[in-house]
Amino acid sequence: MDVTLDHALDDSLVTEVAYWINFASHQVVKFHIDPVGRAAIRVWVTDDADPEEISRKIRTTVEWSVAEQQGHHAGDDSPRPVRFGPPRGPAALTPDDAVTAGALTPLGIADVVIGEPLVTLIRGLDEAFRELAAGFGAREAAYSTLLPAQYLERLRYFDAFPQNVLFPVHLATDIDTAQRYVTETLDNQGQPPRDNFDGFAPRDQVLAPAACFHVYQALEGRHLTEDTAITTLGRCYRYESRNAVLIERLWDFSMREVVFLGSPDYVRSCRDESRRRVLELAERWQLGGSVVPGHDPFFLRGDRPDAVVDTQPKFELRLDLPYKDGDFACASFNVHGTFFGSAGEIVGPGGETAWTGCTAFGLERWAWAIIAQHGLDPEGWPADLRRRHKQAA
Repeated sequence: MDVTLDHALDDSLVTEVAYWINFASHQVVKFHIDPVGRAAIRVWVTDDADPEEISRKIRTTVEWSVAEQQGHHAGDDSPRPVRFGPPRGPAALTPDDAVTAGALTPLGIADVVIGEPLVTLIRGLDEAFRELAAGFGAREAAYSTLLPAQYLERLRYFDAFPQNVLFPVHLATDIDTAQRYVTETLDNQGQPPRDNFDGFAPRDQVLAPAACFHVYQALEGRHLTEDTAITTLGRCYRYESRNAVLIERLWDFSMREVVFLGSPDYVRSCRDESRRRVLELAERWQLGGSVVPGHDPFFLRGDRPDAVVDTQPKFELRLDLPYKDGDFACASFNVHGTFFGSAGEIVGPGGETAWTGCTAFGLERWAWAIIAQHGLDPEGWPADLRRRHKQAA
């Protein structure tokens, strides 16, 4: 079926709109946005789909996505994208190459085995980013993968990115419920009840969508005696529907973050200095990409708690994927203003509401960009990457 839009999509919005269409309906099997006119979307649906309802959902999703992007799009005076590294050249490796070589083994949607040399490379990259964090005097902390749902409610996260939230589910604490669950499972040849079972406990925990949330939660109600940097490595979870493609976009992934808390000048300077140092790493590793203003920080979406927000809250570092003549975000550099400080009553060393910021690295994405640009053989990588890979082995 075809869905015709009221207005053609701006070329700069197509990629983000396509991302969100995958959340429009489980009955949408695939779709194609007309790349020329950008006002028509061809949609393949399941046999039981209602065409009028699918059309409504597609149009609603597109309208919402466009409104969100335009609402947070950089103005004419905002920083322009900055290109770095060599020009995007021919592909050193494709996803099919990685699968054939055993570096990646897909098991199902959002489920992939990550093999060598990626596993060792990821360890080496994390050590590089830990060194970067140490340069800011960051102390290291480790946290759970779970967050209280009430905490994310206070942050108004659920009205920003509800489609991405993943909840852990467990049975209610009740012996009768447990025995009933076992009985129904046995009666169904080992397949447990899922959708129609009423014995699950309330969903009061969330799988963490980012590593930094734990830092702000742990510091709630605290008065910081000095500007503070904390680094953590976390496993993060985001439901990505069919946007999950091998290692490009995962439902669960490793994130190293460096979090800065304190005065506005401290947070801004750390964010900017970390961006400079990461660019130095990317150029040392002979990676091509760009730094662009980011337009999707959740704390700017919808009705936000009162907070002072920076004029440029987010930059993304995007690394090239030559095999698709495109790129993807591998790091972000963020200044949240007083958003987390206000929500958690965190006081800075000067007695004012603390400002926060963070620099975040998606480790699997960095590793994938490196082999996409340099190939699978570490002997062909730039010297510093070869050294880090050898040390991490």
